[in-house]
Amino acid sequence: MEQRITGAAISRRGFLRASAALGAAGLAGAGLTGLTAAGARADEGGGETLGYTYHNEHCLCNCMLQCTVRDDRLAMIQPRPNDDHRFQNVCLKGISEVQNIYGDARIQYPLRRTGERGSGQFERITWEEAFQTIAENFKAIQDKYGKEALWIQFSTEASQRFPPLLASVLGAQAGGMNGYDMGQGNGQIMAFAPWIGMFAQNTMWEWPEAAVVILANTNLVETSLTWSRGMLDAQEAGTKFICLDPRFSPTAGKADQWVNLRAGTDPAFFLGMTKYILDEGLFDREHVLAHTALPFLIDPETGACLADVAAGTDPKTGEPTEVKTFYLWDEATGAAVPHTAEGATPALEGEFTVDGKRYITQFTRLRKDMEPYTLEWTAATCDIPAEVVADVAEQYAAGPSIIDNGVGGIDKFGNNDVAGHCYALIASLTGNYGKRGTGCGIYGYHVTPYEAHLGAWKLPEGMAPAPSPQGFYDIVKGDTIHGAMFFGDIPTQKAANWNKTLEWLDSLDFVCLADIYHSSVTDFVDMVLPVCSKFECADAVGGIKCANAHILANLKVLDPLFESKSDFYIEKGIAEAMGLGDLFPADGEEYARALLDTDDPQMAGFTLERLQEAGGALRLIGSEDLIAPEVGYTYGTASGRQEPYYEALLPFGQAFPAWEAPCEAYPENPLREQYPLQFNQARSRFRVHSAYSGAKWIQEVAEPHIELNPVDAAARGLADGDAVEVFNDRGSFRTVLRLNEAVRPESAFMVESTYRQYLDGTIMQAVSNDTLNERGYALPFGPMIPFNDTLIEIKKAGE
Repeated sequence: MEQRITGAAISRRGFLRASAALGAAGLAGAGLTGLTAAGARADEGGGETLGYTYHNEHCLCNCMLQCTVRDDRLAMIQPRPNDDHRFQNVCLKGISEVQNIYGDARIQYPLRRTGERGSGQFERITWEEAFQTIAENFKAIQDKYGKEALWIQFSTEASQRFPPLLASVLGAQAGGMNGYDMGQGNGQIMAFAPWIGMFAQNTMWEWPEAAVVILANTNLVETSLTWSRGMLDAQEAGTKFICLDPRFSPTAGKADQWVNLRAGTDPAFFLGMTKYILDEGLFDREHVLAHTALPFLIDPETGACLADVAAGTDPKTGEPTEVKTFYLWDEATGAAVPHTAEGATPALEGEFTVDGKRYITQFTRLRKDMEPYTLEWTAATCDIPAEVVADVAEQYAAGPSIIDNGVGGIDKFGNNDVAGHCYALIASLTGNYGKRGTGCGIYGYHVTPYEAHLGAWKLPEGMAPAPSPQGFYDIVKGDTIHGAMFFGDIPTQKAANWNKTLEWLDSLDFVCLADIYHSSVTDFVDMVLPVCSKFECADAVGGIKCANAHILANLKVLDPLFESKSDFYIEKGIAEAMGLGDLFPADGEEYARALLDTDDPQMAGFTLERLQEAGGALRLIGSEDLIAPEVGYTYGTASGRQEPYYEALLPFGQAFPAWEAPCEAYPENPLREQYPLQFNQARSRFRVHSAYSGAKWIQEVAEPHIELNPVDAAARGLADGDAVEVFNDRGSFRTVLRLNEAVRPESAFMVESTYRQYLDGTIMQAVSNDTLNERGYALPFGPMIPFNDTLIEIKKAGE
């Protein structure tokens, strides 16, 4: 039984409005999804029951849901009652699941490719055939090329609830650096270690204690909608919010002040602020002397710090380490002394001679390094008035102030780490890190200071995934991987430049996809497996996790729809076909009990039975206060102080942050003659990456489209609703055009990711930039893919 599952060609305005026609064209009915999902109803008479689960981890909101099931069909979704109403949440994506899980895009049974990759030709097979075929291919690949030649990666798009085990059991690679959303963290992490570099070390509930919160490319009102209450509560308490965003986003509309800087110029804005703060004496001198490394002496020629290095032991790990003692100039004695010397009076600025050699303070170099970044330069670079830079600098320096950086935005530019480094520098300089009402990092997804340590399913000693020496951004450019299994639409979301990614997929011996919905990569794999949604379980429980100061259980709401299986049972089925099934838990309940078996006192007495009785959520013991303790002024840095001077980045000219233009989307780029528009991708309240693309309720209010400022549309002879082609030298895609004055001129905006069947069979990442900044390889999270550092042009489709 052969079936074609390619997206139907849809012309002009009808890309989404023709979604009903897609069924007739081959996407539903006789297509990939098999029988129309919306028509699959259970027998009458099932009664009404309540079920409990938690929702989308991918937006990191983890909403706790109460689900009403009538006649064995999901009928209503509400927030699960909670004494702490901050955790009683649901958004329109969650509500829409009552339709989405039965939607036409749902994959319903296992399928095996019969035509060429990309042809969309598949045949229906049994789970037994699927598991056997996968096992044979996995074994052949690992026997021929080695265990590490197999890549198994998970995305929360595919509803993974239990920690995956298959890659560990097979010794396959399971991912590593992904080049995604960590650029600003790369820039912050070295100043305030130990720190993961992304999430702030305090929570948004502290925002009312700040005078100012700068939202740096943070579209909080959309991308973490349920936590926007933290912003609104703080505003009511008197905190002022300043939103930096090239687009007039929903968050910009709620903020007290909007700065519509040119995309990719966030570092320039903060460099201009730094220069202004130094010139006007707005920095906190006492803080700088007492709590930062800025008074430390450095060689003015090489930039190296004057320091003694001795062997030591890490007090936490017991591992050998280096102990550094830095030197500063003591004005009281007129000599260089160790930074740990008691009673010293450090000089903040100046040039000094130590053992016949000239040294300057870091602060002295800072002044010199910031000289180019005048208000006039900043205004020209960011395309904003100079007085705006001065105004924001004065507000921030007065403090207490916070910088909340989101994911996406500047993270998707080649100069992303410079932005994060700027946040660390300006916070250190003004005393806006360490005390109440100050800080920087991601706040929108970090709403409690609590993280319980779950138990684990024990595997034999030494059984673990193979090390991943390359990030996914390099894997797709090489030939070290020969087989892959993706749980979720990873290749079209975590790799740019689709045509290159497709070449890599075509080079693989075998590719398998497990997903809930017919995503963009589906047509290009060898086997497709249907995954349960987060509302479906074969067992009483389908997963356990810690989130939002709770232990959450994915309790059964529905039996698996169609022939779908959870990720856990797909992994287990493959392992059984390879003779390794006995390494897995017998079922979800056994796995859940293993995860709840922990000596963490925050979970004392937590059992599966208690979770079930409590409706799938138990508050961690002692987690009543959601405001984290003060960060304080003792750090795990080499000096124990705030260290915004990065000696390790001297080879890259970034010891202090220095302006670096985006790698492609900068105004002077000659490429702009052909491709004059900067392409901006970001999340929306209607989707999480590509998830919910197939939800018809969502489609009715949020069809996939690209937005242009009316001025740019008129210059191209384009009108609202036109079918257009978006293109550059890398590739092209087709979509609908919408006009929006909220979009900055000389740029275009589109909600990131959607299924190719809603883009006339094309993929929007065909145009995205995959150039990597070489400096990224020296940074903790690796280089970031500059999706938004992309230039495009737009024309009417067919011209």
